[in-house]
Amino acid sequence: MIAKKFHSKDVLFNNGIVNFYRFLEENKFELEKELNSYNLILKIDEDKEDEIYLQILISFIKKYGIVYQTKNKRWYFDENKKDFILDNKFDTIGGHQNDLRNGIYLYKNISEFNLTRKEVEELYLDFCKKNSLKPEKDSNGNLKVPNSKDEVIVAITLDEAIERFARYLVKSDFLKIDSKIHTFEDGQQTFQSMLKIPNSYKINKWDALIYWFGGRIQRFYNDKYYIYPNSSNSISLKTFKEHLNILDKNIEIRDEKGNIKTINTNINFKDQLEKDNIFNPNFYISKSQEEFEVKFFMYLFSVIFHIEEQYEKANKRRKATRKVLYDVLQYISFVVYTDDGTFKVSFNEYTKAYILIKFFEELKNCNLFEYLADILVTFSLSQKNNEVNLYLQKWCKNLLDFKLLRKEFYLVSFNILKNDKKPFNKRLFEFEKLYLEKILKGEFMVIHTISKIIGDGIGLFCAELGEKDLLFKLRNIKNYKQLLEYFKDLKFAVLKNEEKAKFSNEFNEALNELLKDIESNWEIARDYIAIYAIDKYRSVTFAKGGK
Repeated sequence: MIAKKFHSKDVLFNNGIVNFYRFLEENKFELEKELNSYNLILKIDEDKEDEIYLQILISFIKKYGIVYQTKNKRWYFDENKKDFILDNKFDTIGGHQNDLRNGIYLYKNISEFNLTRKEVEELYLDFCKKNSLKPEKDSNGNLKVPNSKDEVIVAITLDEAIERFARYLVKSDFLKIDSKIHTFEDGQQTFQSMLKIPNSYKINKWDALIYWFGGRIQRFYNDKYYIYPNSSNSISLKTFKEHLNILDKNIEIRDEKGNIKTINTNINFKDQLEKDNIFNPNFYISKSQEEFEVKFFMYLFSVIFHIEEQYEKANKRRKATRKVLYDVLQYISFVVYTDDGTFKVSFNEYTKAYILIKFFEELKNCNLFEYLADILVTFSLSQKNNEVNLYLQKWCKNLLDFKLLRKEFYLVSFNILKNDKKPFNKRLFEFEKLYLEKILKGEFMVIHTISKIIGDGIGLFCAELGEKDLLFKLRNIKNYKQLLEYFKDLKFAVLKNEEKAKFSNEFNEALNELLKDIESNWEIARDYIAIYAIDKYRSVTFAKGGK
């Protein structure tokens, strides 16, 4: 017996250890296995090592459909019939054309069939005529079948293709790290270049197997963004993955007309978030990595929060699952892989998931979790659909980094005002207050509260007058002095329109309180005043039947 030990290394290797172990649990191979917190140990009969390795690799490729047949047809030469036939093409997930040409398709010389080139050409032309196909020819008009080496592609079964691909991937005990070891879905950048290692570096075939298990399965994805849960503690990562039950296929939904649609994500936002009264279909596709991360963590929180409902009719001991996941989450980080379509790729590791999920629980307890979805929608609707909403992207990044959210609320509020779009509504104050309290430890809470009263007053005043000028002037305030000038102009506007609109005593008291000591924080006050003034104006205008 030989022992092989795999230690925690990087996100893909760590995922590979856990995914590999779970795969071995589901299948019976002739080996012993032991998963510990920081390593995986395999014990194998030395004489059977290569045989067992190939069995595992073939089973892996088959189960996860890494080699598959498409719906498109192509020609093959049938050895038994000694004639051409039509059958489905082969393809691989995350592979290259070279993988098909060199690793799957079986080429044989026509001499093996005791046929001359002329005879094969006649068979091919007759086949094309019967199937209404245009014969393949080179630039000189010569037939390309057979090829220049007098070879044709022979028909094989899917099982044969899978075995050929497995043997193509592993030709020796040590492999060069190239696109065959790992690529991300479109193959735009190889694992080797991402690791920044020398071209001459080689990897043990068992480590390569771990990487295949780590990079290709058991991750969350949405369009061109991928999230890998990660932990140096294999037991924690295994527990997390078992309870979250990450699917490896695109989900299907039924649209408004009752038709089944396949969505390019394995995250069922719809079915999960409807439990939290979030019904908006915009959650399927995100236009930035940061937006996807926030939505993913909303989904993750919802799964954990509602997990007891899933086990209501099951063994009572399983109701402790939520606590288990919260405990495990403290040891889990999340690595996001992004391909922006311009051959630029990046890994971004997020380590604050536990704190964020606990904040979402605070939102849930205050009936504000579904409002978080409303905020994302309001940002999305504030500008054209075909643009990446940079305000939304920055806001999501700030939320993920636990930074101030105010500035993006301020900037997008003027888009809402300019384009007569959906306002944030009165729940914004509750959300921002909770965020300042729980995440930023009470920073700026007093200014926030006073500015809300002042902003509401200005917004109501402008709505009663039916004018936006005082709102847009807030955007022109660039310093403390200009803020004071604004309030002087506001008093003049009140005197000018006192028969139509007035300010409450609460407003006047709040303004006096704000002006006592605001010089160093004038920008914060301006932002919050503008946010709530615009929101109140849009809400009142909408209630009156306006846009």
